Amino acid sequence: MRKSGKTEPTALFAKVPGKEYHRLIFRYPYQGDSMLAMSYHEAAKRLANSYRGQPIDDTMLLPFLTLYRQAFELRLKEMIRSFASLRRRFEEPDNPVLQPKAIEKRIRNSRILGHNLEALLNEMLEHANSLESVEDFPESTRELVVLLHEADSSGTAFRYSGELPDIQESLDFPDLVALLDAEFTMLGGVEDALTEMYAAGPQPEDEGGWC
Repeated sequence: MRKSGKTEPTALFAKVPGKEYHRLIFRYPYQGDSMLAMSYHEAAKRLANSYRGQPIDDTMLLPFLTLYRQAFELRLKEMIRSFASLRRRFEEPDNPVLQPKAIEKRIRNSRILGHNLEALLNEMLEHANSLESVEDFPESTRELVVLLHEADSSGTAFRYSGELPDIQESLDFPDLVALLDAEFTMLGGVEDALTEMYAAGPQPEDEGGWC
């Protein structure tokens, strides 16, 4: 997990200190991108549960999509880190491209990966395909990530006005919720299946821990 190095409390949070247990909410320093991806997913589901089919519900569509886009982005980035770690540990320990700093540099570089969902998907698949994956990546999940990318290739189209088509559009919101939830869950299942497959197999002589 990456660390910020900061130790001072967040001034915004200190402005409203917790006083009563039933009113508390916590931010934990050990929340990595994987946990944050699940948090965005959970927040999106909770927002979707407030849908009542009323005109005011139109206001939740883009914030809802923003949450899901971020959830997919963070999940893909964690899969890249995880699969690169498996390649280092089991197959190419000396490959400089697979070292943690090199992977992190690619993830953070906006011209290489950054917030580009399609580029993140392709990078993740490159790592996955280099491993002994027992199953093909689900086509429906690949298609959904590409559709999200096409709708918001900049990472800002759901957050700011003026980047989506200049037309009025309607869609079935419960179907959208079900689609995004199913494919996000599928993406997590792919990561779990591959990491568990390696965890159950022969281990290298030098365990050394995950890196």
